Amino acid sequence: MVDPRIYRGFMAVVAFAVIVFGFSLAPRPHALTARLPPGTFFSGIQSAEHALAKRFPDPVPGSAADRGLAAYVAHDLAGVAGRAGNGGFSVQTGTFTAQTPSGPRVTENVVATRPGLGSGGAIVVISDRSASGSQAASGLYSTAVLLSLAQALSTQTLNRSVTLVSTSGQNGLAGATRLAASLAGQPVDAVIALGNLTGSVVHSPVVVPWSSTDRRAPALLDGTLAAAVASQAHIRNAGSGLAGQVARMAFPFAVTEQAPFAAQGLPAALLSLTGDSPASGSAASGPAGRPAALGSAVLEAVDALDRGPAVGHPGSYLELSGQLVPLWAIRLLALALILPVLAVTVDAVARARRRGHALARWLAWVLAGVAPFLLGLAVLLIARAAGALSFLPVGAVAGPGVSPTGDDVAVMVVVVAAVVTGFVLLRPLLLRALARWLPDGSRRPQTPAADAAAVALSAVQCVLALAVWLVNPFAALLLAPALHLWIWLAQPSVRGHRWSLALLLLIGVAPGVLIVFYYANAYGLSPLQLAWSLTLLPGGAMSPATALYWSAELGCVASAVIISARALRMAAAAAQAPVTVRGPVSYAGPGSLGGTESALRR
Repeated sequence: MVDPRIYRGFMAVVAFAVIVFGFSLAPRPHALTARLPPGTFFSGIQSAEHALAKRFPDPVPGSAADRGLAAYVAHDLAGVAGRAGNGGFSVQTGTFTAQTPSGPRVTENVVATRPGLGSGGAIVVISDRSASGSQAASGLYSTAVLLSLAQALSTQTLNRSVTLVSTSGQNGLAGATRLAASLAGQPVDAVIALGNLTGSVVHSPVVVPWSSTDRRAPALLDGTLAAAVASQAHIRNAGSGLAGQVARMAFPFAVTEQAPFAAQGLPAALLSLTGDSPASGSAASGPAGRPAALGSAVLEAVDALDRGPAVGHPGSYLELSGQLVPLWAIRLLALALILPVLAVTVDAVARARRRGHALARWLAWVLAGVAPFLLGLAVLLIARAAGALSFLPVGAVAGPGVSPTGDDVAVMVVVVAAVVTGFVLLRPLLLRALARWLPDGSRRPQTPAADAAAVALSAVQCVLALAVWLVNPFAALLLAPALHLWIWLAQPSVRGHRWSLALLLLIGVAPGVLIVFYYANAYGLSPLQLAWSLTLLPGGAMSPATALYWSAELGCVASAVIISARALRMAAAAAQAPVTVRGPVSYAGPGSLGGTESALRR
């Protein structure tokens, strides 16, 4: 059914794309420099954090401590102008209803702006003040750094406007998302989010460029902030590996404050000693002076951004050995990986039609496998809209601070039950309904039905891969293993070997499984917490179109498993069937035992 010659011929296109990929590498832009000497200021950060902790203990979003801390920050920022005598910050506050793990709460963002002398875009520094438990120290430290940064900037002459923001609602990114929406369309040159500045152990990357989309912070912003951290705090920023970058771009799942800004076209990066994991750590756990050094690094980065050119918009690129791979090269490689399978599938479709297969029926059979997952998605979205979930975040969430309740677990069980019910009841009903509307074909198939089923599966996967490629070529790269391997399910010689089928299935689903384990390891999630975090994505941080794509891909996986199971069952039945007709399989005619002279080798 599959012609290997066509496949091998189009692999030359893949080789060409790999060569172009190698020649597309470009050097990283040099980091912007600043005039700030090391250790310029930021003394007394630890004592300031202790004072805030005593006055505002456990400032969870919407609590009295959170509101009191917001008022304190607003008052302190408003008073900077009077103490400095060199122009200060105009302060505004905006209240909103935030979705928190404790339910909807009314909280506020505190926004302080100091205009610059030039006309460039603004530089925004944000810090989330609301946290509880082990995260409280980190939020108070970054708040103390934000207030000290205002003091330092009030004595400097700025070319660009500087905006300092204290947000609330870290789990779920309520405050950061609200701020990103308010800044959309405004001239913003860079956003720096202050994460965990405490802790004794550093987890790279210290400068986090990831977002809730397939775009990341510009390399110039990333490099400038990393250079400032290396200069002031002597901490080297080690970026993610190539596989980690592809995972982050193919399945965006950022849970920290920089995440929502790229969706609004705003370049943003996070400074955190724990990477993009939820901030945690005690106030006294890190080396003395480290938070002050990191505060000086933020000031140096702001000074460099203020003096330098614009860093540009968020982009989609990969970093490889200190060089950048542009989006067009990644898109070319992803398309080249699709083309060989597409060409083979077109030829296989023509072969299936010539052999009398009712291909439309098998296409409907594959698409019917998507219906159970769509049913589960619909149940989840209905439960979310009805308020059945205890937490409805606008952003992605992960970590021990967000755990499902008993009702949440019940909703997840109902969603799984809906998927199972879809396979048991909905899928057969759809197939029977489609059988009445689709033609049977002109003659009976001459080859096993699994041939046409595998061809139909490959056709659906090719269409899905091309649609995804147009939106997110990184996600299309994840489809490449399944795309290249599952087309061979149409070959009877492959379907007859149990281990070959198992290997094809495992390698095909490996990228998705590895991404799940990657995020579970990165955020320290238990299986239940991971399932809960993924449950909260559709309708929140994940768009409906993306949720439909993953549902369709899960349907293709289910169809591949069914085809493999059916092929194994047919092979086992054929092996057990007795031979009743003498012929080419068991020839017993003259010469079979060597009794004639013609059977002898001359």
